[in-house]
Formats: sequence, structure tokens, C-alpha cells
Amino acid sequence: MAEKLVPAKKVKNGVLYKSGHIKISNVRASYPHLDKPYGGEDGGEPKYSLTLLMPKESHGEIEKIIREQIEVTKKNHKTGALKVAPSMLFIKDGDTDFPDKPECEGMWVISARESKRPDVYNIEREELTTSSEILEEIYGGCWVSVVIRPWSQENKFGKRVNANLISVLKRKDDEPFGEGRVDTSDAWDEDEDWEDEV
Repeated sequence: MAEKLVPAKKVKNGVLYKSGHIKISNVRASYPHLDKPYGGEDGGEPKYSLTLLMPKESHGEIEKIIREQIEVTKKNHKTGALKVAPSMLFIKDGDTDFPDKPECEGMWVISARESKRPDVYNIEREELTTSSEILEEIYGGCWVSVVIRPWSQENKFGKRVNANLISVLKRKDDEPFGEGRVDTSDAWDEDEDWEDEV
């Protein structure tokens, strides 16, 4: 039977659960890879992943909880307290760490990954189970709420505090990042294709 999440502390735009899971509400999705695992630039193990843009202005309380849980995670590392450089945490400062990315201005940037596909839901809270449904609903630029779980890493790749991506709920649509999606339905209204020579 699945573990029930029991709230330990509720704040604006977030919840800390007794298990150490954290719900972060109303954040902007960036670089979603939720339809299939993605290996990233370094050729590492392919994982489902999502980058979250968390507004500093409205998410101060949940950012504090995230920082506190990072400290708890470091302290409770299986081989003893872990020292981790700020650059090796799953939360970064969009203004200083990503100055060349305008979408990161005024944001905390959170990276979360998971080996197995996280639970993904649409705005109506209906679970999305196929890759095509997930691709259609969750795109870079839409707003989501997520459940993550911090964990510590100490291996040949270094010392880090990472975040597992447990669940994603779409909250609202917004302007897509990059070139965005293109509606091609009107491309097939004309029959001119039949006039082209093959």
C-alpha cells in the first residue's frame, strides 16, 4: 500500500510532510522530460526530469523550508554529515547562476529527477498515463505544482543534495518558452497537396 503523506508544516505555496517530502505549488515548468527518460548533456543515466522556476517574491516561506530540509538531508547522510558546495544543491539562484536566461530572473531554479516516471496530472487532476498526453499537457512555460523529496549523494560523481521528482500537477497554461508549440491543424484544410507532383 502506498505511503500516505502527512503534513508537518503548511506555508504559502508549499507543504512540508513528515516523511521529508515537499510540495511546491505554483511554479513554472522548464525543460520537461516527463514522457520518457532523458540522458542530459553529460550522457548520464537517463531519467525523467523537470526544472522548476520558483518566484522569489511569492515563495519565500517554502524556499526557507527547502533550505532547512537540505540541511537535515546533509546532516542525516548515511556515512555522517555531508559537506556540499552550494553549486551542488538542487536549488540555485536564477539571478546569479543563470544571468543569461531571462526566464530565470527573479526566480529560484529547482532541478528534480526520477528513475521511474513520476505521477503526472492535468488541471482536472486526472492522471496522465501516456507519453502523448504528458507531452501535450506539460510544456516549458506552463505552471505546475510538484512533490519532491531531497536526498544526499556521495559517489564518484561528487557530493550533492538532489531532489527526486515524485508527482506533477498542471495548474495553468502560459506562454511557452522558446519557439513554443505550433498548431498545424489548418495546414490540412486545403487540397493543394493533390496538385503537387511527386
